[in-house]
Amino acid sequence: MAPLRVVTHGDRSAPAIVFVHALGTDHRFWDEAVAELSRDFFCVTPDLQGAGETPLPAEPVDAEDHAADLAAMIHDLGLAKVTLAGCAIGGMVAAILAAREPALCSGLVMTNPGLRNLPHVKEMLRARTEEVRRHGMAVLMPKAPETSFHDQPRDARYERFAERYASQSAEGYALSVLGFLDIDIRPILPRLTCPVMLMPGGKDLLMPPEGAREIGDRVPQAEIVPVPEAAHFVPYQAPDRFVAEMRRFMAATAG
Repeated sequence: MAPLRVVTHGDRSAPAIVFVHALGTDHRFWDEAVAELSRDFFCVTPDLQGAGETPLPAEPVDAEDHAADLAAMIHDLGLAKVTLAGCAIGGMVAAILAAREPALCSGLVMTNPGLRNLPHVKEMLRARTEEVRRHGMAVLMPKAPETSFHDQPRDARYERFAERYASQSAEGYALSVLGFLDIDIRPILPRLTCPVMLMPGGKDLLMPPEGAREIGDRVPQAEIVPVPEAAHFVPYQAPDRFVAEMRRFMAATAG
């Protein structure tokens, strides 16, 4: 386990939400949504190992270890019960934590949900890390952001994301990718007992809506809330919709 760089927002006495960012992003991924949600909830936005201002690990960190980091962070903050909200691979890490520590989790929100990396995706990711280590993050520009923002406006939000993506640590990104290569949450899905909300992006090329349906088939209490206008980053690309659905979910699960 490693101590994470954590930013908190809002009143500590309010119901708590822990946000787990997507691969290639950091705690700032949630800024727009958290600006609204922190009016009523205690919002916790950590940087996972390899991302943001958390020190780089010596070797790749797998999803189980990321989940353990988050559990330690929650206990260190003195939080007895939290809602977990994660995007893409961040949602998969959140699901692992919810399955490992059900008493800690009052609800789980997975946006752009997926179950695992398929073999061809693993090979693509391995090749990507080699290129990044040789040539830096610039080698992924602009294709990587454009894929994540498929059919989205090239507005200030897109430009802000692309700038942050390009400026992150190349080694941190490579270590993060390698740590997530073998992620597969199918075995833990039967252990999810809390309420679950799945929010697939209708234009997501990387984790298509079929993933939400497959998770829903395995988790009877899961609710699927499609966001047809968004691509790979629902909370970032459709923050108003995400905030509205989070408020509804929190009202039903966390009082």
